[in-house]
Amino acid sequence: MKKLLASIMCLFVAAMFTACSTESSVKTETSVSVSTSNSQDLIAEADKNLDAGKFDDAIKNYTEALELDDDNIYAYNGRGIAYSQKQDFDNAIKDFAQTIKLDPNYAEGYNNRGMAYGGKGEIDKALADFNKAIELDSTYAQAYNNRGAAYMAKGDQDKAIADFNKTLELDPNNIDAKNMCSQTFD
Repeated sequence: MKKLLASIMCLFVAAMFTACSTESSVKTETSVSVSTSNSQDLIAEADKNLDAGKFDDAIKNYTEALELDDDNIYAYNGRGIAYSQKQDFDNAIKDFAQTIKLDPNYAEGYNNRGMAYGGKGEIDKALADFNKAIELDSTYAQAYNNRGAAYMAKGDQDKAIADFNKTLELDPNNIDAKNMCSQTFD
């Protein structure tokens, strides 16, 4: 049982990076301001740093982008991911909460905040966020996978298996769900 719980917590931490997206939307309007363009450049640089594992540099870039555009959910989301990678879950939760405040329909913000809550061991809060992400986007495979891991952490194997199966229905190549399904039957 200890091995399974350790695996679940590792899944939360490992999935944080792969489950979180740092895509930024490119504005196509002709009246895009210089600060927005600079903000987009900073976010692109931050995304590269995040992908390279340079989390402090990514946080710096995202923060600079937010100084130019304090309503940019992609900068908050990316910075939250970087904080999560450093296991600074409190700051990550604050940033993900800001993405949700700016766009209450941003399913990824709920999923990512749920991952940060999971990293802190606050499973009930994580479940609430995964549920909201799924409510907003019923095809969000990673949110089902993350909710399955949270259910496993709570000891609810039946709900976990159902979520891992739903993950595989939506994303047949999801390695995390495949691994968790194989562990639940061992």
